[in-house]
Amino acid sequence: MKHAGTIGILAAAMVGLVTVVGAQNGAVTGSTAPLIIGASGNMTPIVGNLEEDAKFYSDLLGLATPPPIRRRSHKDTPYPEVLKNQGTPDATIRQVNLNVPGSPWKLEVLEFTDIDRTPSHARPQDPGAMTLVLMVRDVDGLLAKLKEDKGEVVTPAGQPVMLTTGAAKARAVVVKAPGGHFVELQQPEPLPSTPNLPAGNVIGGHIRVTIADTDATLRLYRDELGFRPQVGSFVKEASRLVLMGTAGAQYRVTSAPVPGVPDQILEFIEFKNIERKTQRTRIQDPGSSKIQFRPSDVAIAMAKIKAAGGTVATTGGTFMIYMGVPTVIVRDMNNMFINMQQQPQPPTTTASAR
Repeated sequence: MKHAGTIGILAAAMVGLVTVVGAQNGAVTGSTAPLIIGASGNMTPIVGNLEEDAKFYSDLLGLATPPPIRRRSHKDTPYPEVLKNQGTPDATIRQVNLNVPGSPWKLEVLEFTDIDRTPSHARPQDPGAMTLVLMVRDVDGLLAKLKEDKGEVVTPAGQPVMLTTGAAKARAVVVKAPGGHFVELQQPEPLPSTPNLPAGNVIGGHIRVTIADTDATLRLYRDELGFRPQVGSFVKEASRLVLMGTAGAQYRVTSAPVPGVPDQILEFIEFKNIERKTQRTRIQDPGSSKIQFRPSDVAIAMAKIKAAGGTVATTGGTFMIYMGVPTVIVRDMNNMFINMQQQPQPPTTTASAR
């Protein structure tokens, strides 16, 4: 396992959007104890063809072959209760799990079958779009490989562009995986001299989610769930807009470490002065995305997300007991599905009376 300090240094070395916009500490309101107290690290792209996307992500992360596929079906005996948690009790799900080198994030590539599906076709500016941001050693070699594996290049020129933030520079390109999710590849120049970097091409990464409204999103994630974000202002930095294929727009970025996992960075990006269309997908639709948090109280977290415009995906419209703990999947106001499994608070101890 990589030391947390090393991961933090890698994150700082990436030419980050928040640095570009001039980050400010977000105001903190509400309870001082966050409702979200951890995360599994799982980020789940929902795909239409598991074999195709598994190969894409395996090549992306430098694996010789995709990991084994795990399959669970409504026809299985005993019945897999996880299907009810997904809100798809009559479906079959297949998945592969992959670690992201140099990052606490993990990929859980997931496919639904035996159920109606409608692929989404999000653009980087559309609320609900998800981007996996990776720091790499060799962006040109990796880009060439991904093009062979049906990766669509989103950056208009089809080649990396130079990003500059102060003294930090990186050559970067955005591609789209077969399932419709975005991947941003950054090659810092020079590469960080951090000791014990992963040996392969990918050496760090985090997740970025496109949102409709920063203020509304922060009223949920910061004020109710306990995230402590850095909030940027709207800017129109030309090289980044070229990178994302959003020329003429402005964007605003919030960097939000997951409570209890400070090196696990979740970014929110909001666009304006460009046409946008908020995604309204179901969890089984290719192009949907899911992340997993661990709240201290699932019922309270579920109620807060619903009050902020979210909906419950889990069968029955409320949480269920799965693997011995309250568990639920909700869709937030930005069409991001959130799998929440309650994590008990550690028992408190008191000094014995003398």
